[in-house]
Amino acid sequence: MYEGKILLLASFIGSGHKKAAEYVELALKEEAPNIEVRLINFFEFAHPEIASAISSLYFKLLHSKPRIWGYLYDPREGKARIADISGARGLIEGIRIKRAMECAFDMDTEKKLAGILKDTAEQLEMGELLQMLGARSEVAQKIYNPEADKIKFPYSLINRKLRLLRTLGSYFFLRMKELIKDYMPQVIVCTQVLPCLFVDKVKEKEKLGVPLIAILTDFGIHSWWIRPNVNAFIVPSSEISSTLLKKGIPQKAIYEYGIPVNRKFSVPKDKIGMRRKLGFKPELFTVLVMGGGTGFIVDFSRALRMWEKGGLLIQVVVVAGENEELRRDMEELRTKTKIPIFTFGFVDNVDELMAASDLIITKPGGLTVSEAMASCLPMVLVRVIQGQEENNMRFLLSKKVALDGGNGRRIGPIVMELYRNPQKLDELRRRARGLVYENSAGNTARLILSYLKTN
Repeated sequence: MYEGKILLLASFIGSGHKKAAEYVELALKEEAPNIEVRLINFFEFAHPEIASAISSLYFKLLHSKPRIWGYLYDPREGKARIADISGARGLIEGIRIKRAMECAFDMDTEKKLAGILKDTAEQLEMGELLQMLGARSEVAQKIYNPEADKIKFPYSLINRKLRLLRTLGSYFFLRMKELIKDYMPQVIVCTQVLPCLFVDKVKEKEKLGVPLIAILTDFGIHSWWIRPNVNAFIVPSSEISSTLLKKGIPQKAIYEYGIPVNRKFSVPKDKIGMRRKLGFKPELFTVLVMGGGTGFIVDFSRALRMWEKGGLLIQVVVVAGENEELRRDMEELRTKTKIPIFTFGFVDNVDELMAASDLIITKPGGLTVSEAMASCLPMVLVRVIQGQEENNMRFLLSKKVALDGGNGRRIGPIVMELYRNPQKLDELRRRARGLVYENSAGNTARLILSYLKTN
């Protein structure tokens, strides 16, 4: 019997990190019902108003300035944008970062955060912050002069923003330190990179030995994950394993278990029987639309007209989640087409909906596509969030387990082709099956439990 407490840390901005943590929590309780597991939305714990500000900024960037988010995330290099300041490139990068930071931290948000953080004691050196943001040590030294407490040009253009970020980082550090001290977990598990970053920093500064496990929930890796005090990395692919090895992470610390998914997605279900159970038309080709996350804005009217004109015997099942715009649009379209449309908000039976469907149209969020692959469900991917989802899209297309729906305009002809070519659908299913990691959540839970004492 296992003894101890496990702290699960996630960010609830977007549903993927939260769902992955919930699947791990469920698997832990199945494996060891007696242990104590605490799942925390770290930003909400740190300060609800800060969590709200971060969430609103994130969604603002995704919806109105997606290129700014992509630039800050830097999917090509997998790290934050802190470049060498020498020469013309340094000047250009400095100006670009200034514009991006002004968009990300507008004056109202800056004032709000400054008010909340005004009494925070600085815990991070500016050089530490710059390195946490992705700068190499030698670059951080060029950017910041600690003796004069001066940030050099062109990064002096965002001097106030960087100092605010240092104070915000110090606040998160103090709250993480407080959480770990009060809860005293035997293992800490992170499904989102920022909590992992601050657990690593607390372990370093406080000389803590508590094991830290990082669970990567996307098919690309941001450099912030690669921290010296992470004891184990649970990764979704052999490509990520290779990247970590090249970065100096030892093989014994890498566990290729896949993104944690509930095993119910892999349980075979009768497609026709599931359609009857859910109230769908059992004889119709079924397209599942998962648009409950952020940034999913697709005009389906054109595709529906094409399918209706082409005589496709088809029905559409929409899970809108928190995406009210999608839900309203599909409810309106239902009155204008003969194609049956079933619309849902939040659901807890995604595994059944996937089992009832012939293909899924969705954004390439790491958790959703992993659930789809576990269900052997062919995917059409649309509307990419630059950064993590761009990496996911690139990976899935390279493995030929998904088709590229672009901004949604290609959905109509792609679905029509798959409808008329069952062999292509079968090929997509076969390839997806080849990428599935069996019992990913269960294997993850057993690894976590291996760090606990037994009696």
